Amino acid sequence: MPLKTIAIGLNILLLILCLGFFIGHGLPKSLMLWSSAILWFFAPMVNLLYIRKNP
Repeated sequence: MPLKTIAIGLNILLLILCLGFFIGHGLPKSLMLWSSAILWFFAPMVNLLYIRKNP
C-alpha cells in the first residue's frame, strides 16, 4: 500500500472520530475541549488538502 493511501485513510479516520465525539458527547462545555475539538478537526483537513495539492 502506498504511503499516500495510508495517510489519507488515517486522516479520514480522525475526521470520523471527531464527528463521533460530537455525536456521542454533544457539544463540549469547556474552552479546553473546544480548542481540542477544533484542532482535531482542522489538522486532518489541512493534511488532506496538502496531500491533494502535492501529487
